[in-house]
Amino acid sequence: MQILFELSKEHPTLPYAEIKACLNAYNIYYEEVYHNGIFVIEVKEKVNWKKISHRIAMSYSINEIVGYSIEEMLDNVEIESTFKIEGGNFELRKKIGKEILEKIGKKVNLEEPDTIIKIFDENRIYFCREIAKIDRSSFEKRRPFQRPFSHPTTMHPRIARVLVNLTGIKEKEILADPFCGGGGILIEAGLIGANIIGVDVKKKLIEGCRKNLEYYGIKNYELYNADMNKIDFGKVNAVVTDFPYGRASHLSDKIDKLYKNSIKKISEVTSKAVIGLPSLNFTDEIEKYFDIEQIHCARVHRSLIRFFYVLKL
Repeated sequence: MQILFELSKEHPTLPYAEIKACLNAYNIYYEEVYHNGIFVIEVKEKVNWKKISHRIAMSYSINEIVGYSIEEMLDNVEIESTFKIEGGNFELRKKIGKEILEKIGKKVNLEEPDTIIKIFDENRIYFCREIAKIDRSSFEKRRPFQRPFSHPTTMHPRIARVLVNLTGIKEKEILADPFCGGGGILIEAGLIGANIIGVDVKKKLIEGCRKNLEYYGIKNYELYNADMNKIDFGKVNAVVTDFPYGRASHLSDKIDKLYKNSIKKISEVTSKAVIGLPSLNFTDEIEKYFDIEQIHCARVHRSLIRFFYVLKL
């Protein structure tokens, strides 16, 4: 079976990297077929694609390829009772709709179809059956200003979810954010079933983080009002954090030292981490402790650019 992921294209590298990390998190063996605007893979095993779709942030849908021509699509597609066609041009959609009506005897329903047929024109034309849709609206509903406690530098939930996914964390495993702030990263980790640990030196932020976690029904957490370099919260399966930066940090005069000490501390508590930094100036320091698997540059809000490092020991 060939599966096509409809990538959001809102970032040049993160959507693709996120899909691969999620597939690996669920131990799904696959062969990569094509990647350029879409991501096509070949899988031989049965997969719960809806479960994976609930985790993904930077894609639109997951689809089964049912053909590369109208004739092949008509032979392979299964339509329960009604259908809808998305993608392609109007004439192509009209032609396919007529063929399905005449040869299969199914009718169009634009509001609540049983089957959605999607057409993708990338390196070739793909005719697909949608098998899972990513609920992107859920991330918008969790934006910082809609939480009980909001912090001005909190990143968008979609980016926070991607960073969590890049670790390949599994349900019930432990993920820590040693600079948790209002808990944006912890919320996304908790919602996919990870056990979470948050640390922040500011009491106000820890109190706000607790309110946010409780608001979203997340119970599997531990929070510490402490300096992450002076607390022992034990070994964890992954660390995801966006380091304090620039003038927004009360430690701005000691920021370099903070980064160096924290990178070392993170290497002592986990073998997998995704960290956000304001520049590439700390690459040499990171390489003292980790292998750098990926670096993604992203605008997290307004004019703030971050470099997200995906790290492994």
